[in-house]
Amino acid sequence: MMALTPKSIKEDIDGLISELIGKGVCDDSNFSAIRSSGSKVDVTFSGSEHVSIALGDIEYTEIYRELADKRSYNMRLVDGALLQMMYRVEGDELLQHRLAFYPSPSLLPFQDDPDAYMRDELFIEIVQRRIVPFPLRFDFDAREGVYIDVAHPKSHLTLGDVKGCRIPVSAPLTPRWFVEFVLRNFYQTETHDFVGGLPQHKIKFPTSITANETGLMHMVIPY
Repeated sequence: MMALTPKSIKEDIDGLISELIGKGVCDDSNFSAIRSSGSKVDVTFSGSEHVSIALGDIEYTEIYRELADKRSYNMRLVDGALLQMMYRVEGDELLQHRLAFYPSPSLLPFQDDPDAYMRDELFIEIVQRRIVPFPLRFDFDAREGVYIDVAHPKSHLTLGDVKGCRIPVSAPLTPRWFVEFVLRNFYQTETHDFVGGLPQHKIKFPTSITANETGLMHMVIPY
């Protein structure tokens, strides 16, 4: 495993972007960038300044449209879904991460050019599954005063941007685990295996879940 540094996280993210472009799953991207502020270093992307749009009290369709128009993502997938990956490191420790998946609520690329997509076997397999689109987000925050045992786990999953939905997760997610989670659960088809061939795991994060949180239903990051 590589040492945890902003550079190693950036390399992990950018390797995944390149792989998904090669697989034909990603059709637009912003490769990651490293930005420093005092003792903290962010691994982020062009357009990340607009992620707060998702926190507004507006309809999901409008949130998605604003993020897509401002290209606020690391990757836009073939069906229009957006992936965001942001990490903050202090020293050799992870301080925060925000990993978000925003499916397209209307499959706009398909509507723009249906004939082209009808010739695309991969796209047809994806859109014919009739998935109801809703966002999901994996957050990690180790700052004092932010996390609260059980009520606000350091690492947690939020489904649908529902306030108060914080499903405990055993550890922070590396970019590799996040991308695999999305591909395995939302894009695998009988004839397309997108997980096979992904870059190998290069970094890992220590367990962050508390004893009280393990007594609840929770997600486990395997190692």
